[in-house]
Amino acid sequence: MATTKPKALSSSTFDDALGDHRVVLVDFWATWCGPCKTMAPDLQQLATEVPDDVLVAKVDVDKERKLAERFGVQSMPTIMTFVEGNHHSTYVGATPIAGLRAALADADKPKRKGFLRSILGG
Repeated sequence: MATTKPKALSSSTFDDALGDHRVVLVDFWATWCGPCKTMAPDLQQLATEVPDDVLVAKVDVDKERKLAERFGVQSMPTIMTFVEGNHHSTYVGATPIAGLRAALADADKPKRKGFLRSILGG
């Protein structure tokens, strides 16, 4: 199993974290954000449930403004999922643990082949 708490990411560690994990769920948060504080225990719980190739992470937008700007984060909390290093989904607002689990499950679905590719192979 993964770590027991979400991993704090910075501009210098963000891209490596995406490259080191198949799926990454990132909480863009701020210390002054009330809903962010209410989500913290759920994120901590989720971090204990995920396999090693999935990472639950946090980015403090006040300390990492360039990351917030890079991903267009304007409201806190903002949850983003990444699959194999690519942005998958964005969720804005407080999300209960069931919603966080659903976000990870959605990101973890296998890619579907298009109709022609399934017929022609590839």
